[in-house]
Amino acid sequence: MDSDLPESDAARALTPSAVARDVPRPRLLSRLTAAMDEPWTLTVLSAPAGAGKTRLLTQWAHIIDADDEDTAVVWLALQRGDTDLEPLKYALEGVDDEGLRAGLARLSGNWSTDTARALARSLRRASRRIVVIIDDVHVVETDQLAEMLSSFVNAVPGNAHVVISGRGTRRVPLARRRIAGIALELDAKDLAFTPAEVRSFFRARGVSLSQGEITSVLRRTEGWATGLRLLELAALHDSFATVLPLRGDSPAVTDYFVEEVFAELDQELTEFLVLTSVPDSFSPELASRLAGGAPAASMIERLIRLNILISRQGNEPVLYHYHPLLREFLYARLKDRGPTVVEALEKAAAEWFAEERNHLVALSHAIRSRDEASMSQILRQSGMQLVLSGHTDEVLAAIAQLPRSVRAEPAVQMLIASAELTRGDASVAAALLESLPVAEESNISRQWRKGLDLHTAVRRGGLAATLDRLDHLLDEVTGESQLDTYVSLQAAMAELYIGHLDKAERLARFARDHARAADTPAAELQAAAVMNTAELFRGRMREVLGSGARLDERWSELGRPDDSFYEVTRVWRYWVPFEQMRAANADETFRAATDIIESGAEPAIARGLRGMIALLGADTAIDTHSAAVSLFENLTPRDDMPLPVHWYAMMSGFAVRAFDRLGEQSLRDRFIVEIERLLGPKGEVAVLHALAFLHDQEHAHARRALGPVLDGSFPCLLPASMVDAWLVAACLDVQEGHPEQAQLSLSLALALAEPEEQIRRFADAGPVVARLLAARATPGSRGRFADSVRERLAAAGILVDEELTRRERIVLAALSRHATLRQIAEQEFISPNTVKTHVRNIYRKLGVSDRDSVTAAAHALGIE
Repeated sequence: MDSDLPESDAARALTPSAVARDVPRPRLLSRLTAAMDEPWTLTVLSAPAGAGKTRLLTQWAHIIDADDEDTAVVWLALQRGDTDLEPLKYALEGVDDEGLRAGLARLSGNWSTDTARALARSLRRASRRIVVIIDDVHVVETDQLAEMLSSFVNAVPGNAHVVISGRGTRRVPLARRRIAGIALELDAKDLAFTPAEVRSFFRARGVSLSQGEITSVLRRTEGWATGLRLLELAALHDSFATVLPLRGDSPAVTDYFVEEVFAELDQELTEFLVLTSVPDSFSPELASRLAGGAPAASMIERLIRLNILISRQGNEPVLYHYHPLLREFLYARLKDRGPTVVEALEKAAAEWFAEERNHLVALSHAIRSRDEASMSQILRQSGMQLVLSGHTDEVLAAIAQLPRSVRAEPAVQMLIASAELTRGDASVAAALLESLPVAEESNISRQWRKGLDLHTAVRRGGLAATLDRLDHLLDEVTGESQLDTYVSLQAAMAELYIGHLDKAERLARFARDHARAADTPAAELQAAAVMNTAELFRGRMREVLGSGARLDERWSELGRPDDSFYEVTRVWRYWVPFEQMRAANADETFRAATDIIESGAEPAIARGLRGMIALLGADTAIDTHSAAVSLFENLTPRDDMPLPVHWYAMMSGFAVRAFDRLGEQSLRDRFIVEIERLLGPKGEVAVLHALAFLHDQEHAHARRALGPVLDGSFPCLLPASMVDAWLVAACLDVQEGHPEQAQLSLSLALALAEPEEQIRRFADAGPVVARLLAARATPGSRGRFADSVRERLAAAGILVDEELTRRERIVLAALSRHATLRQIAEQEFISPNTVKTHVRNIYRKLGVSDRDSVTAAAHALGIE
């Protein structure tokens, strides 16, 4: 058996030279080294051309040569035309090891699987560990050589380790070996460059990349090593920023694919690749349609076995995806065949994706097909669905490419109006509506107009008049699921905004069910948000948290889409623990609120959220006047930016107290006037007036304002507003010297607040309520919930400082006897200024502002 090779072939039995500026890849090198210590003796690298297999193994071989004297590396690059393992025997003979050479000398006879096994067994005689790297195994052309390789690999002893590398191991039978055990397998995903490796790659070449540029590089190359090098070559001719979006049809990329990929493919596979480059990803069914009906599964399987730059995505349905640069290269080849061929394939892709209800992708292919009929049909079928799903920009872009005659059709004009409204531009939508003829409208057109009228009113105001005009039409449906969903959703929003919670929930439930059936996540989330908000307005705090948790699960199932209305429900889930004075993550809420504010798509909601943020930050504001102005600007109702009346009822009591704490009574009174203009004769308005009078020490006016609420003449929108009413009543009872009645009012407030733990209102009610709670004078103020209120108020520091000191009690007793400040000072041997300080503290703690009220308050609170 002669082991001499021609000089031209001998070079492939040498380890390649290290490449200058090559990036070390320690995460992979360490895995290769660790694999040598596994009980199995085989490592496999299988990845497409240009994935960096050879360079990685070259780095590893040189590290072993430099650092490990007890290990010898043998390298062999297979070539087309090889028929046996003679080149491998030649490479092994180059190892300086007498035992190995003696073993190799005993080999004789013609090459066969037995000879291959004998070659492997000869490695046992080596005094060192032998690492055998066999590169380019994909070039194996004969079954005979493949069987020899398999026999060699399976017979390798424990003092050796074999690494086979190539674009695939399709001819080398490894199934049984995989069952027995393989130390390590690396594929294209493993070899793909990480962000840190991309940074190191370009830094070694004198180019510093930002994080955004690294992201762009990875998006274009998917970490493909050759993609990075092609990008580097392109950068030699231009600035890096210019060539960053490297295209698959650039000269350098084209040359590479022609030489390295297409050279190995037959005409049938080449044609399949080109025809299926139209979509970003494809199923076997779509591939068959694009390829003229030919079966696609076998072609895809061949491409996978050949390790062409193709990857599998998902399970149902299974989709396949070409590397971005390869797809662009293929698409450029397709365009060489002329626009007719390209547009026909784009139209076929659009039709298939429309059938699969992948509306956005269908629309993008229809646009590229330039087929007006296809674009028009897809817009009619799924335009509303795309709008409901938040893809308004894509819809408007597609409509812009339609002929003027098609754009002028009423249905298309209404779709434009809906998209503009959803995008936040109510003026354009209103102008379009006014220009459309009303006479001889079809049922579909009337339904469109109804939805747009409601949508416009939600955006710009006029809700009550619009609902009065359309009330008898709200339950009409056309059978067009997308359109009916849109109309029901806008009607639900309108009913919610004017305070009809039952109608809002019913319409939202209808819209949610139809949205699920039509697969419109944005519409489904908006409908769920309406129902969640209605629960909040009904005071059902626990249900808000429960339905919010279920909505979180559904949001995750839908792929976590960016959605303004879903973010609103997250705000409510902060507001509930805020009202209950439980720990809550305010930063998370502010982040969610900021996302909505920055989106600009819901300006009225954004304004309301700014008001909530201002309200939560009012007590820590440095500039109290600016804080009050921000409250007024964002919480005061505006006709052109409507929000739910229940929301104003919920915020207004907190706002009035905040104005008082900020010392801005003028803004407070203007705010109450605007709330009254919106809500009318509601209990919340009367409570606001009573709060203002109570703060201003106008107790008789406060009692008169509160009377219609307590006797039921002015019903409240929110259950919690009655808690506020009875707390104000308790404060007034104290001021009027009625201790028993004060405790009864407190007990009623506690009973109303207990079911949903509305504790925040007790904290905001002031020192009189805190003192009544601390007194525990009635069974109602000694119950479990009252204890919870005291605990949370104490944890917040509200009860701690409200106890009168011993000296303050002495001063209070003297005040009750009508002693003057000078007399008290002389009696207690303190200065008149010190007495004044004690009196101010007493007034603050008892919630009074003059001597006439202090005796009655002390008596009512039982602290004379």
